[in-house]
Amino acid sequence: MCDDGTKDLPEAAAVGSFFLPPMATYIGLDVSQHVFDAHLPQGVVRYPQTPAGYAQLLAALPAEAIVVLEATGPYGLRLLAALHLAQQAVSVVNPLAVRRFAQSQLRRTKTDRSDAQLLTAFGSAIKPPLTEAKARDVTQLQQRQALLELLRRQLLALRNHQHALQLSPWPDPVSEAALEEEISQLEKRIQELEQGLDQAVAARPEAQRLRAIPGLGPRTVAALVLLGPGLGAFASWRQAVAYAGLCPRHYESGTSVRSRPRLSKLGDGRLRRLLYLGAWSAARFNPACKALYERLLAKGKAKQQALCAVAARLLRQAWALVKLDRKFDPTYHLKPGN
Repeated sequence: MCDDGTKDLPEAAAVGSFFLPPMATYIGLDVSQHVFDAHLPQGVVRYPQTPAGYAQLLAALPAEAIVVLEATGPYGLRLLAALHLAQQAVSVVNPLAVRRFAQSQLRRTKTDRSDAQLLTAFGSAIKPPLTEAKARDVTQLQQRQALLELLRRQLLALRNHQHALQLSPWPDPVSEAALEEEISQLEKRIQELEQGLDQAVAARPEAQRLRAIPGLGPRTVAALVLLGPGLGAFASWRQAVAYAGLCPRHYESGTSVRSRPRLSKLGDGRLRRLLYLGAWSAARFNPACKALYERLLAKGKAKQQALCAVAARLLRQAWALVKLDRKFDPTYHLKPGN
């Protein structure tokens, strides 16, 4: 039992997983912009990135097939949607895991054909979890969230350029006027998109539960609700913490190599930053997080280390509320046995 009231589920279950067919045949797909290569039992076949090509693939797939493709950009999204609509089992895998698998096999060739074969071998050896389909409204909100992040970065770049221009001994008035107009329009557009996104996210039941956790603001709640696979898709809180890169990374070998544990940072960097910012507030107003923070400081841990632990605790609490369909209880960590 965890401090925040969560019970670990079996570690064998993974993100978006469900039972695999007993005699599954893995079919690797290497996807590009206009075509995709499928490693079928009869060999590698190339299909066009069109509805007709998707239909040809579905007709050629053997029974109990599991399609394996990498999560690389937008080129595979329509293909993935077509597979889900046809209720075809599919697993979207991390490209880094596939790359490391290829290195372990000492593979030296990289072509579209060999990549499809590699994904077949990866699926057969690793047996990755299946990927469930996302709801259309969640997908559209994720697109809006990505657009907002892009516009915020553009606004920051324009403000930095405006600041640099103001420091010039002879600032160009035309540039100043153009920057002022562009920044004003961009700020208005961002505000409109933020309001619409906040309203859409706030209407979701999981968002209402998450807002009750001290330390989680609107942007962090939106990031958790619109998390890539979905917060409730993680089988345990440890998987959610690992997804955000908030788990410690130990590096030891023998007696001579003993580095200090550090955050793995192998995961969603944006979610990790938002949780870390929320940890400053949670360390003061979230009872379980405050107790953890003070306990770590008393042990001599640095403030940054303690805040990272608080960020992980926030994510554990959020996972528990969504996965176990519970309401936030600020006194749960004080109850006997918890």
